[in-house]
Amino acid sequence: MKVVTAREQLLNAVQIVQRAVSVRNPMPILAGIRLEAVEDKIFLTATDLDMGIRCSFGAEVIEPGACVLPARYISELVRRLPDLPVLINAEQDSSSVTIQYGQSETSINGYPAEEFPDFPIPTSPLVCDLPIEVLRGIVRQVVFAAANNENRPVFNGVFFELVDGNLQVIATDTYRLAWRKLALENYEQALNIIIPAKTLTELIKIIEPEKTVNITVTPNQILFKTEDTWLISRLIEGQFPNYKQVIPQEYYTRVRLKTRELVEATERASLLTDDNLPIIKISLEQNILVVSVNNEAGRVYEEIPVFQEGESFQVAFNARYLNDALKAVGSEEIHLEFTGPLSPGVIKPVGDQDYLSLLLPVRLRGV
Repeated sequence: MKVVTAREQLLNAVQIVQRAVSVRNPMPILAGIRLEAVEDKIFLTATDLDMGIRCSFGAEVIEPGACVLPARYISELVRRLPDLPVLINAEQDSSSVTIQYGQSETSINGYPAEEFPDFPIPTSPLVCDLPIEVLRGIVRQVVFAAANNENRPVFNGVFFELVDGNLQVIATDTYRLAWRKLALENYEQALNIIIPAKTLTELIKIIEPEKTVNITVTPNQILFKTEDTWLISRLIEGQFPNYKQVIPQEYYTRVRLKTRELVEATERASLLTDDNLPIIKISLEQNILVVSVNNEAGRVYEEIPVFQEGESFQVAFNARYLNDALKAVGSEEIHLEFTGPLSPGVIKPVGDQDYLSLLLPVRLRGV
């Protein structure tokens, strides 16, 4: 393989696919990035066998071929190269790959390209295509509620349910839940899948703005594809819990307030909470919402004027969970809805019926 490429394009592609490189896999080759030159393009691929990423860009291909280089070395080298054309030369009978830049060169020992796992391309029909900004907004609003629990893998993913053209996206770690609905025109097929939260988090980082993402699903995999970037991932097996039964259908108290005011008050109050259990109290009376902390570290008392409907109350929340939910709302104003001090609190953006997050309170003495 012999190919000439621009340093900036190569660096961008390496940084994209490196997100799928395995760091704790017994197969050493999975710590590498596969480079393949075909016609007038170069393809870079990495995988940890659960998720794979492929990226392509135009290059001057002198001799087609492939090689696999350790991701650690190639990424650090390309990042430090001068802004000059880069010649990559991999001899067919050698594991050493030479990288030339100007009058200088570096040789890196790689792995046999034929031993690198294939990048599967599903042949199933397209499920849907979404602008990346729409997909990015959905992911950011729900993925924070997913868990990281090896013993309960279904909670490590985000549930996508497509019925009659309505897509519902849900994540929960059993302490909090986020739900988003989106109408998809001309997509009538049913879909029930759990996508790893990690997959979605990486996806929205690697796809450029203004791109449209084609989504293809098989029984155990999902492929997200643009014209130059592919991300394929295993789906999580298992039954996602019935999220509908935990979402309150009515409220005894509803509060309307500015999102930023509550975020800032919560962040200040969090400064004096225990790092392992950052609990804050929220109380409401006569159109004043109070955020407070009172412990050995000190005392915080914050008043926020609100519009109140219903009864006064007092409740306690994990401040970190509350802030995650508030920052995901994406609205200047929110409604907080409560049915009791030990029932889930619901956060809704004002004027948007297609999104909510739910947060279980913390039981405290006297609350």
